[in-house]
Amino acid sequence: MTTRAPSTRARKRVRSNRSGVRPPRLAALAGSFIQGAFRSLALLLIAAAALTTGGLWFHSHYTLSWQSPLVVRLQLPIVVAERMESEGATEAQADQQGHGLSAWQQYACRKFGADCRIALAIQRAENAQGKCEIYHYNSDGTLDWGYFQINTVHLKRPGLNLRDLLDCKANIDFAYQLYREKGGFTPWSTFNDGRYRRYMGR
Repeated sequence: MTTRAPSTRARKRVRSNRSGVRPPRLAALAGSFIQGAFRSLALLLIAAAALTTGGLWFHSHYTLSWQSPLVVRLQLPIVVAERMESEGATEAQADQQGHGLSAWQQYACRKFGADCRIALAIQRAENAQGKCEIYHYNSDGTLDWGYFQINTVHLKRPGLNLRDLLDCKANIDFAYQLYREKGGFTPWSTFNDGRYRRYMGR
């Protein structure tokens, strides 16, 4: 029994059937690929918008400053402090000659409130670099330590030690304690002799 080759019409029908099956599959694949790409792009744009919004909010409420990650003890290399929005902080900012308030200056403003500007002028007069772990010898044999240059005579107080004075937060806290106890800034020689005024721009 001989097998007959399919007619030309039959071959055309087979070809048309084959060609009629493939394009819809390709179209479906292309369509799903495009939809996936649009979804990915939309998610990327949403994530970018969220990060931008979060970044702007963080910047408007907080400030960052770098510090050494390894000193006497391990510590974070970044200091985060909430931004102060007060008259004293605004005036202190104007004294910075275009520089923003550091995180520790922001923290000091939160402590000293309305006297923030004077406190920061004294801090810069005492410790222009704004370092935490810094000391200065005095002619009377005492030393001044840390951010607000607290004199070693205060180490006689129970519970206060040198490690505290070399920690910026603890130093600012103790400076504020002295300010409250004395009713002002008289414990600092740069206040008493007026040198702090050089750091007040107007």
